[in-house]
Amino acid sequence: MSSIALEALGAEVGKFLSHANDKVWLQNGVQGKGEVFELKKLKDNRVALECKGAEKGKYLSHAFGKLWLQDGVQGEGEEWIMKDHGKGNVSFDCLGAEKGKTLSHAFDKMWLQEGYQGEGELWAKKHE
Repeated sequence: MSSIALEALGAEVGKFLSHANDKVWLQNGVQGKGEVFELKKLKDNRVALECKGAEKGKYLSHAFGKLWLQDGVQGEGEEWIMKDHGKGNVSFDCLGAEKGKTLSHAFDKMWLQEGYQGEGELWAKKHE
């Protein structure tokens, strides 16, 4: 396990994946624990992203085809395949019913993109 913040690359550089205020969004910079996740390594090269701070115990979820915070890991909806793109840059692919979709910040919004298209799905992993 390690504590990380995920910085968007491409047009959204400088913005970070945030779970502050119990929602999933892009925050300008790291403002506090709302932009920090505990990267939990699971079996079969899977990972889960647990929130730190006020949302502790909640996980970044793609269940039901949307991005949200789920209480605990309920199943594949809270599991991701983290792909290494070199230089500390990663992308996150969905499992389960959303397989084939990738965590995206393209167009300055948080959503699930049909596969990896480019920098809009690329994140710089910053260790906190």
